[in-house]
Amino acid sequence: MKPTSPTDFWDSLAAFSNPVPHDVAGALTALGIEVLRELSKPDSTEYLARCPAHLALTGKQDRRPSFSVNGTTGLFHCFSCGYAGPFIQLVEDGLGYHRIEAFQWIARHGVYRTAEEEPPAGRPEETLRINEASLALFTPPPPRACARRSLTPEACRAFGVLWNPEKHRWILPIRHPETGELWGWQEKGKRFFRNYPAGIHKGATLFGDLTWRGETALLLESPLDAVRAHALGIPGAFASFGAHASEAQIRLLKARCKQLVLGLDNDTAGRTSRDRIHTRWRPRGLVMRFLDYSHTTAKDLGDMSDADALTAYGNAHHPWRRRR
Repeated sequence: MKPTSPTDFWDSLAAFSNPVPHDVAGALTALGIEVLRELSKPDSTEYLARCPAHLALTGKQDRRPSFSVNGTTGLFHCFSCGYAGPFIQLVEDGLGYHRIEAFQWIARHGVYRTAEEEPPAGRPEETLRINEASLALFTPPPPRACARRSLTPEACRAFGVLWNPEKHRWILPIRHPETGELWGWQEKGKRFFRNYPAGIHKGATLFGDLTWRGETALLLESPLDAVRAHALGIPGAFASFGAHASEAQIRLLKARCKQLVLGLDNDTAGRTSRDRIHTRWRPRGLVMRFLDYSHTTAKDLGDMSDADALTAYGNAHHPWRRRR
């Protein structure tokens, strides 16, 4: 297909790189692949699942998690049948897309990086120790950027949100859940996500005010949505950095609140993750309600008007409530 516009041209070019979703686990869920285990490594997380190509390649279902996807590189491999490749190949095969369509699908899920952006091994800036001085080059978010997201300067200060003035991107700190020590940050711009340093295990913590304890916590996917909730006066807002909330993150929330409002995105990945959390944690004594999306077509709290966001939170319901 010959590109017909500059956008088509750059999409075509990018489609032949190695785009990786910023939330690999959430993207797997959206593809209908259930993450069964997370295996943390020093520089990445491996997501284990049943191989989606096993039946076609061997004539048998994969009855054990033989399929692994690297959360940093997006590369997948089935140790049983040999099915392997870059993440974009998984999207092509799973959805029947051409390469450019598969790239666009990954871009809609937030591109974490492409292969060309992978820092070379041993690059000095990747080996420097992360500490508070590492944030010195960043600034408070400019008023115009805050206004576009309906954020307030006070909310950004409360959550430690900063701004990369050179690249016009949000800087969202990732900290130790108990000590507050800086582990790194997520850099977010238009169709761009990058976790720094590469391989940081953000599933071991939450984004939000980690000193908070209270009656009701709110779990969202996007850190900026948690800042928006705080700006609206909603207490106890946290983000999981994506649709897949880890066991460690839910344990952290359970220790901080008496009940949890699950405000994950109103899409396939968000609803699947929400239902998984409820099924697994209700028997463990965690009281949960679901953010109410019935009055809006918005995908998440960040896309709502102030009035709709407050209504969604105020009308949060028990999972068994009959929908109108």
